[in-house]
Amino acid sequence: MIAVEEISLTRGDFSFAGISLQVPESSYTVLMGPSGAGKTLLLESIGGFLPVTGGRILVAGRDVTMLPPEKRGIGFMYQDYSLFPHLTVEENIAYGLKMKGIASRERTSTVKTLLSSFSLHTLASRHTGSLSGGEKQRVALVRALATRPTALLLDEPFAALDPEARLSCMDEVKAIQKDHGLTILQVSHDRDEAYRLADQVVVMDNGRILQTGTPAAIFSHPVHPTVAAVAGFENILEGTSGSSEGGRTRLSIGTGTIIADRIVPAGDRILACIRSRDITLAGADIPLSEQVNRIDGQVISMVATDHGCQVRFVGPFPLLIDIPGDRASWEYRPGEQVVAWVAPKDVHLIRIPKNTGDGGNAL
Repeated sequence: MIAVEEISLTRGDFSFAGISLQVPESSYTVLMGPSGAGKTLLLESIGGFLPVTGGRILVAGRDVTMLPPEKRGIGFMYQDYSLFPHLTVEENIAYGLKMKGIASRERTSTVKTLLSSFSLHTLASRHTGSLSGGEKQRVALVRALATRPTALLLDEPFAALDPEARLSCMDEVKAIQKDHGLTILQVSHDRDEAYRLADQVVVMDNGRILQTGTPAAIFSHPVHPTVAAVAGFENILEGTSGSSEGGRTRLSIGTGTIIADRIVPAGDRILACIRSRDITLAGADIPLSEQVNRIDGQVISMVATDHGCQVRFVGPFPLLIDIPGDRASWEYRPGEQVVAWVAPKDVHLIRIPKNTGDGGNAL
């Protein structure tokens, strides 16, 4: 287990004070948040590369706060790889084992197994300076795993890999984590990685932990606008709650209204969070329905994506809308009057506290 207890740190203009985090033993935790949130600084603090000015860090129940990195029993993989350019791939992977005094025969056996598992055997004798970015990343990951650390810290380890290698490496790391009971804390910006790997997701911003939970809980029920953005809610609209009836509340947003499947006291400031994939478009002449929110407006622009098209829509408030299909199947064009449909169940609400605009509570 990794336990971070009320640690404080200052690095240039950035700082965090009294931050706490628990990574359960033999679990996989993914740390998420926007750029500049402090994710890498937190990893470096846990790894011993940055001294903390207060609090404690425990690894497997042992207080490592004052220990140097090599005494903490933690493996670390930086985003920029930090490989030794004068050593071969095989020698890079063996380096940590050699420093730990592992016998030559066992060292060779371990390295060969890892080279084979991560499809690096053909690169074993090459120097790392001749490798591609993706190959360097795989070598750095394997080197971090080689010493079988008690805990492993990974800073976006799969970011530079092509899709096929990325999936393969993720599966290998997850298998090793399960087989050896490793405790892993990984920084990522990718929800698919979190769903595939994580037992726990932690979201932070501005040096603060905003929410901790399972991937399903974090991505379905965010409690903060930053968490909602990380969770993939492209539309985050501020409004005010109005009347409630039949388990639903009417929200005033911009010059329009939206109904959500929640009961909220009238007059509360609310963020209505809607995923772009949960909105559909129809022609302006479609009849009214009590089952969905009808929002009249206009298509502003349409941009092709890997799954179809993203539409910029403007009406009583702006929306981003994803529609499936290739360009030939697009029914609407910029400038056309359309209707956006949103089911009340797909409107997630976050209450904005009256004393601050930076935070909230899921409803």
